[in-house]
Amino acid sequence: MTAESEVSVVEKDRKKRGSAISGGIFLISLGVLIITDWWWPGIMFALGLSGGAELIFRGKIWRGIGSIAFFSAIPLVVWIVEETDIPWGLVGPFILIGLGVITLVKVFYLKD
Repeated sequence: MTAESEVSVVEKDRKKRGSAISGGIFLISLGVLIITDWWWPGIMFALGLSGGAELIFRGKIWRGIGSIAFFSAIPLVVWIVEETDIPWGLVGPFILIGLGVITLVKVFYLKD
């Protein structure tokens, strides 16, 4: 077995384990959301936590931390909006539009 094929096997194993870790964290997060009945914006936190953990496990530490921080900021923004009585119908769509724009920018302009 060559060194290149060994790296490939290790990388595949790491990817598989990272996906399993992400899935496990997401299922635990869903359980917590059911117990607390905090679906919105809790689901955003669950997505960020599971995706960020997978990135960190794969060695992309800063991307993982950024993902966790970004998706953790969403519940904070929701709390601020609720406390200041800004209409949710005004803020909610902009949050979703912003998430979509960020996703597209990452895909087309921020390549690894």
